[in-house]
Amino acid sequence: MAPSASAASGEVAVVGVTKRFGETTAVKDLSLTIPHGSYCCLLGPSGCGKTTILRMIAGHEKPTSGDIRIGGQSVLGLPQIERGTAMMFQSYALFPHRSVLDNVAFALKMRGASTADRHAKARELLTKVQLEKFADRLPAQLSGGQQQRVALARALITNPRVLLLDEPLSALDEYLRLRMRGELRRVQKELGITFVHVTHTQLEAIAVADTVVVMAQGHIEQAASARDIFVAPRNAYVARFVGGQNVLSGSVESVMNGVAAVAGKNGVRYAIPVGELRPMRGSPLWGSIRRDRVAIEKVAPGAKPTTGLNAVVGEVHTLENQGSYVKVTLDLADSEEFVAHVADENFFAHPLDIGERVVARWSASDVKLLEDGPIAEERAPAGTAMATAG
Repeated sequence: MAPSASAASGEVAVVGVTKRFGETTAVKDLSLTIPHGSYCCLLGPSGCGKTTILRMIAGHEKPTSGDIRIGGQSVLGLPQIERGTAMMFQSYALFPHRSVLDNVAFALKMRGASTADRHAKARELLTKVQLEKFADRLPAQLSGGQQQRVALARALITNPRVLLLDEPLSALDEYLRLRMRGELRRVQKELGITFVHVTHTQLEAIAVADTVVVMAQGHIEQAASARDIFVAPRNAYVARFVGGQNVLSGSVESVMNGVAAVAGKNGVRYAIPVGELRPMRGSPLWGSIRRDRVAIEKVAPGAKPTTGLNAVVGEVHTLENQGSYVKVTLDLADSEEFVAHVADENFFAHPLDIGERVVARWSASDVKLLEDGPIAEERAPAGTAMATAG
């Protein structure tokens, strides 16, 4: 006997896929494997190709070239019912004239299931999403979060191997969005099926996903665990888009003991760990520093701050109280914004005001080397501590 769709593997493999719409290339030679039973978020700005990938997995779009495999088998040309996938749309698309119970059971009705069987399965799923008491209501009698859970139950009733979620939380207010993030993760863990979730919201992806895939212009910039994406972005694009990081850049002055001294704009100098690499003097180098690893000191009027490596001076441009921390954005002349997340107890012990001059400092050990462009290396004898001289 062949395994049921729910028992079969929900591994999704996108293999060398390109998708063109006329002269526009939405996805470029993209490959990605999503393990069975994992929660994967495709993250990126509008137009990066994430929704196109989702639609190709669902069968709503056909790749121009490449293959889509589910459970190791190509699904190109197969309808959704034979792919073992289900789609949950951001609009929910509930039938307004049908009860919650009949909305959830609708797919089984179309497959010829008896009323008793489909209603029993629908009630089971409504219990999973904690809506069993609302089975006889119409969608208009539910809150936005409750409608979202009805849509989730309806998508799950066919026992899919893979659930595809297209911006599922975008229509909710912030309070409901936070609640439903946890609900989606709970249901995914309980059912053990593969979730592929498209979003443009960074914190949403980091909150729910096992794997976050950061996309730009039809290709993958980085695919890694949510923690690695946040604390160790691969390049400046990921660091800026995901947030939580400041990007540092400049030209190499010297390298000693695995740390490069880098000259940035306006006389600012950075220390960036490079490990065993020996970047060539004058070559560009990129790094990132987490916003919560930055310390802020107020500069007294008329005083000249001491700086040195890994310190920048600027004026406070904006202040945003985020509860457990205060987001302090600095205006640095001729540079992109620089942000520090200051713990609330530290900030209110020494409060700042907009327009005040401050110096921001951080430790070289907290800086991560980014992979922007090839790193030109000096040829130096083995065991040499200093690869270049200042």
